[in-house]
Amino acid sequence: MAQAFSSVLDSAFSLDSEVDQLSQNIDHKKQQMMIQNRELEELQARIREAEERLKAREANAARRNDSRARSGKSEGDYQPTGEDIPQ
Repeated sequence: MAQAFSSVLDSAFSLDSEVDQLSQNIDHKKQQMMIQNRELEELQARIREAEERLKAREANAARRNDSRARSGKSEGDYQPTGEDIPQ
């Protein structure tokens, strides 16, 4: 009897279809959020890698400048070597 009454109320107010639609919307948004989180993690990893490469290049440049300063060469005296070519 209670189930019959519940069915009548659901039919009268179309609750089933609204609940189903809301449930589908929630599932879709969860899926989108998971995709976006994965993309964000991938972008963060790429940024970290780029920052590490930049730090390494800056450290190499600083070492070259220190080496030139100790040898007494100025910027104008600089002669490129094979070590200077970025890879």
